[in-house]
Amino acid sequence: MATKEQATDTLVSVALRKALAGARVEVRLALPDCDAELRPEVEVAFAQGTSSRQRNAALLLLAAQVELRTPAQEHWLVESEVLDNGLAGRVHLLLLGDGGPRPTRDEAERGLQVLHRALR
Repeated sequence: MATKEQATDTLVSVALRKALAGARVEVRLALPDCDAELRPEVEVAFAQGTSSRQRNAALLLLAAQVELRTPAQEHWLVESEVLDNGLAGRVHLLLLGDGGPRPTRDEAERGLQVLHRALR
């Protein structure tokens, strides 16, 4: 019998796959303009004609899946945003650092792994 966590994960996974159908999805380690820290992110380009509600639901589902897949000991925040043209969006990790004031490359790599797992 599935646990409550497994059932929730399955539900979110199925909904996410449906919400991202037809979208172009790219996982990458970005270098934000404002500073020199790496930022693990998923950028999603939606098909022309995608409604704002569909786009918002997809981004929220992706952020939820990332939260569900993030180990409790990790120190990052999951954020989502709609990009300028409204047909794209991003879910990224705001890395808070491994026991220090600045994020490490290892933390960024672990974040990328979580993003990839969230999309499976």
